Amino acid sequence: MDKIIRAMSIALDLAQMSSRNSGEKPIIENITNVDYSNHRFMHHSQRTTYIALKIANYLNLSGEEKREIYVVSLLHDIGAANTLTESHYADEFIEKHCIVGANIIKPFPKFRRIPEIILYHHENFDGSGAMGLDGDLIPIESQIIRIADLVELLYKENKPAFKQKDFIIDWVKRETSSIFSHKISEAFLHISSKDIFWFDLENIDFMDIILNREKPKFDIYIDLNNFEIIAEIFANIIDSKSSFTAKHSKGIAKLAYEVSRCIGYDCDKCKKMKIAGLLHDIGKLAIPLSILDKKGSLTPEEFEIIKSHVYYTKIILDRIEDIPEISIWASNHHEKLNGRGYPAGLTAESLSQESRILGVCDIYQALTEDRPYRDGLGRERALSIMKDMADNNFICKDALNNLKDTLSASSDFDGL
Repeated sequence: MDKIIRAMSIALDLAQMSSRNSGEKPIIENITNVDYSNHRFMHHSQRTTYIALKIANYLNLSGEEKREIYVVSLLHDIGAANTLTESHYADEFIEKHCIVGANIIKPFPKFRRIPEIILYHHENFDGSGAMGLDGDLIPIESQIIRIADLVELLYKENKPAFKQKDFIIDWVKRETSSIFSHKISEAFLHISSKDIFWFDLENIDFMDIILNREKPKFDIYIDLNNFEIIAEIFANIIDSKSSFTAKHSKGIAKLAYEVSRCIGYDCDKCKKMKIAGLLHDIGKLAIPLSILDKKGSLTPEEFEIIKSHVYYTKIILDRIEDIPEISIWASNHHEKLNGRGYPAGLTAESLSQESRILGVCDIYQALTEDRPYRDGLGRERALSIMKDMADNNFICKDALNNLKDTLSASSDFDGL
């Protein structure tokens, strides 16, 4: 669970970065009156988590409260991962960001209170926050994440910590009783009075080591069924980033699962193929929407940016470590037998049957979906195009035949 959450937080930070690079004009959140438009967001979740854990440890919260803070801090911006490109600036977006995040995270296994904590993580102590909650009615975990989130947004990576710590500390003092309770402010002022706090913030390259030092005991293991639930949560985020990919990841997951069943893979392997389908495009969270939804032809530069999504998929999934085969299958879906795919330019000898199956499922799903530049194709036309690709050694003929057999055998794919 720990590895999965850390990996997913990287995906969310990449999503934040891509939205900030989209050219949107920032609107400042009224209560904070601070412009975060130059914030990079690459390490936002990790630093927020570090600050929140330092405060939770100082307040001597229970182990369960600390575990909830750890999970929510890493995933707190899950409601802003796609369409809400100005979530930290515009007040009208913030409320939606909290509600969307709480709803998205509801199926998450093991932690029942995390939707509530996310829902209220933009509340202010004086009641002026997104949902209008005030005082001690705001969950303590949400209060802690609120201050950690804002402090991280104030922190500038391109400036030495010792040159900005006084500004940040003074800002927190000024906002006590309005945004923060005295209890929360006192906790922050205590931890920020130590040099190690600012050294830790500055040394992001060592953040894994730093978080391991601060985090609560977190030896939670999950099975494939629970991992599938988490994968579906992120598939929903991936697919909803663009109006033209509303069912893409789930469609590929279903195809990959059914093809796997058709050729006789065991139950666990079929589930792994489904999960690979759900997560194969998680790297697209790093791609600006202006490129994903472009109606005309991509420029060479834009195509290079699009190609990077598979690289980011592998970076994110490799972070989990325990799922090497899922990571390989998911990140090879744009490789071609003749070596003309990307990102690694693999050839037939390096592409497993599973990778080949996921590749043909991805192409079929893409061809039959509406895209900004064309309407979706019918089954026969899509399969005809794919036959040409197989004849020219781009995709595997056996994998294509397995896909055809699955489409013919299952009524679930009628009309596709």
